[in-house]
Amino acid sequence: MLRSSVSVPLILMGDFNEVLNPLKRRGATVVSQGMKEMQDLLADLKLVDMDIGQQFTWLRQNAISRIDRVLVDEELILMFSSSRAFCKGIMFSDHYPIVFITSQLKWSPSPFRTLDVWLTEPSFVQAFKKEWMEMAGLHLVKKLKLIKKPLKVWNREVFSRIDNKISGYQEALNKVELVAQNRALMDYEWTRMEALRS
Repeated sequence: MLRSSVSVPLILMGDFNEVLNPLKRRGATVVSQGMKEMQDLLADLKLVDMDIGQQFTWLRQNAISRIDRVLVDEELILMFSSSRAFCKGIMFSDHYPIVFITSQLKWSPSPFRTLDVWLTEPSFVQAFKKEWMEMAGLHLVKKLKLIKKPLKVWNREVFSRIDNKISGYQEALNKVELVAQNRALMDYEWTRMEALRS
């Protein structure tokens, strides 16, 4: 009924706040009215619940569920056969962020970006000034293109210790999350998870 009013292929993505069956919520044993309504919605709209690579997408204390999803028209899956969805690690939320991509193509070079925190590092200002002064007389666009390389080197040699710390925390957080996917966490494990997130 609802499907007949929609004439374009659909992609619905996000937190649906409901699971499809009791296996997708730790501790659930019966099919609730909300689960039935979610199943009916998918059937009515003829949508596929894409595999996202893990069983649960939301966790808070020992409550854990698969309430976040990517729902896609079968037509779109056929059009974009390389499309896929996957979860990234939890950082600032109790939900796993989900990424949906339709292609592996990279359309342009990735832009060079700076981090605001670099400006708090005295050696950054010195490195930037030195490089910028050596480019005196060049047009601004040319300077901006040329400054990328030395700043990338500076980031790798001087600032990467922070990037390495963040990567280490993310790796440790991912390990605790993996445990939470398989069993209820102990109190000390929740405390560790919250500390790693902060």
